[in-house]
Amino acid sequence: MAIPLPILVQLLPLLLVAAAPCSLEAAAPHQLHPIVLVPGYATNELDVRLTELYRPSSPRCGERKGKGWFRLYLNYSALQDPANLPCFAEQMTSVYDTASDDYFNVPGVETRVPFFGSTQAFRYPDPDRKNFSYMNTLVERLEKVGYRDGETMFGAPYDFRYVVAPAGHPSRVGDAFLRALKGLVEQASRLNGGRPVTIVTHSAGGPLTHQLLIRQPPAWRQRFVRRFVPVAAPWGGIVLGMVTLVSGNNYGLPFVDARALLAAGRSQQTSLWLLPSPSPAVFGTAQPLVITKSRNYSAGDVADYLVAIGFGEAVGPYESRVLPLFGGYLPPPGVPVTNIVGVGVGTTERIVYPGDDLDATPATVAGDGDGVVNLASALAVENKWKDYRLVKVSNVTHNDLVADDQALEIVIREIQRAN
Repeated sequence: MAIPLPILVQLLPLLLVAAAPCSLEAAAPHQLHPIVLVPGYATNELDVRLTELYRPSSPRCGERKGKGWFRLYLNYSALQDPANLPCFAEQMTSVYDTASDDYFNVPGVETRVPFFGSTQAFRYPDPDRKNFSYMNTLVERLEKVGYRDGETMFGAPYDFRYVVAPAGHPSRVGDAFLRALKGLVEQASRLNGGRPVTIVTHSAGGPLTHQLLIRQPPAWRQRFVRRFVPVAAPWGGIVLGMVTLVSGNNYGLPFVDARALLAAGRSQQTSLWLLPSPSPAVFGTAQPLVITKSRNYSAGDVADYLVAIGFGEAVGPYESRVLPLFGGYLPPPGVPVTNIVGVGVGTTERIVYPGDDLDATPATVAGDGDGVVNLASALAVENKWKDYRLVKVSNVTHNDLVADDQALEIVIREIQRAN
């Protein structure tokens, strides 16, 4: 994930824990363990096709109906026109069906994720403009040390509106991605002489990949995975996840009105995954995260908070599909882990309203983290997983952990440990 949200001021400089010395020189392909990269939220392209079942809210939204595939996300130029925003929101919306207990696209809207298997999928979410990317710099640095797309380096993009569900609950899109990711890991290993794979993730890609690992038998993990390197992973949600359910998410595009995308954002399964976990290892149930004149809300009060903001229909899927995954102890992935986290950047930790109106503009209190992921969430697995290594990167923001030169030097060194 990258989670493109407005970030607060930087503060709280902390110690930089540097990785042990490791050569950054290019290696021969036969010396490399292959890499599978899993990006963060809203970091890859998403195509759409409008069928005859689509009932557009306006003639403008139906202009491309029946005309084949086109890029829905990210089309920077189209989103600069405010008149296109309602159509974008409508086509990005998903629907939770209580009868089937699963999420689907709006009727008549078919979506696909192009370039699965290749890093082309997320080098630039808008390939026309090439001015909006969180992952391209990381890919370029990996190429400099010898990795080649489709040979020793592979990309696993996904429809970032959808995630997976606990056992007993269907998740058609999310489960299909996990099957594809599992197959890609196996393919990457086969193409490289059977060498096990290093899986490198950013942001929301971390918890999603963790779900793949814990659902595989130990023999598979030992055979195919050399190391898991999550960067900036929100293991226990983020406080900003509560904010965006009220203010909306503009995907980091300053010219886009976030409120215009509020309903679409709320509809997406991912929005509930980002809510702060009540696990004692993360936010717990005592710490107030949202404060109003008459009521405080902790991570243990998320259901009440959803009702208070007028999103009560989300309580059911939150309690049945999210809490079983993140409400308690996160099981170990069963492979060596290097957890790379950002520290020393002001990160929204508490939201304070002047009264009881949750539509009012609140004040915010900053704590430690990377500007998006709170430190408590980033460290939720500390001292709980075996064969675990923690690397802290100081004063680098969430997205810059895969773009800043100094941060990338640390990330690349940790990846090279697998070789």
